[in-house]
Amino acid sequence: MKQNTPLQTIVAFVLGLGIGAGFVYMFLQANDLDYTHPIADPTDDEYHVHADFRIYVQDTQIDLSDDKFMTTGSHLVSEHAHLHDGNGEVKHIHAENVTFAQFLNSLGITLTDTCLTIFDGTPMCSEQSQEVLLYVNNELYTKPYSLYEPVDDDRILLYYGDPQNANIQSYVEEIPNDSCYYSGTCPERGIAPPENCGLTCEL
Repeated sequence: MKQNTPLQTIVAFVLGLGIGAGFVYMFLQANDLDYTHPIADPTDDEYHVHADFRIYVQDTQIDLSDDKFMTTGSHLVSEHAHLHDGNGEVKHIHAENVTFAQFLNSLGITLTDTCLTIFDGTPMCSEQSQEVLLYVNNELYTKPYSLYEPVDDDRILLYYGDPQNANIQSYVEEIPNDSCYYSGTCPERGIAPPENCGLTCEL
């Protein structure tokens, strides 16, 4: 029996690989399946991730659901990291190296390593009985707050008040996990609705 040359073997392998990929593509198209994700898919050059967050001063949550905080086609609050669709608890990130402090600043909130200023209020700074605390994924963040850059599916609590407040742990645990819904990393929850931000928001 005549054996294939190395070149013929390589050609056959490449052809087989191409045919197999074609069948996979046709299957995905036929079943309307989206297999891409900006983090998981290295061929996607558009950065688009999400993070959940809440801000508490003492035991009062800061409400960011007002229209003035939302980025839309006619109201650009921030191009690189923003809120939209009336949800003030999910941060949409469209560029790398955007810190949490930069995002908050676009909303009129100033965060430094030791102070938190809500809109035009008086700076609230860490002192003996009150502290600015940052929790990320249930862990107390111990690096400079100004350096923190959220990544996909981070869950963030920013708190100012009594560090011994017994409610802090509950606030940490109650941070929603909706970012995975928008990022497509928890497909069992279904497909998120189209994102209306006036930019290229859909995955």
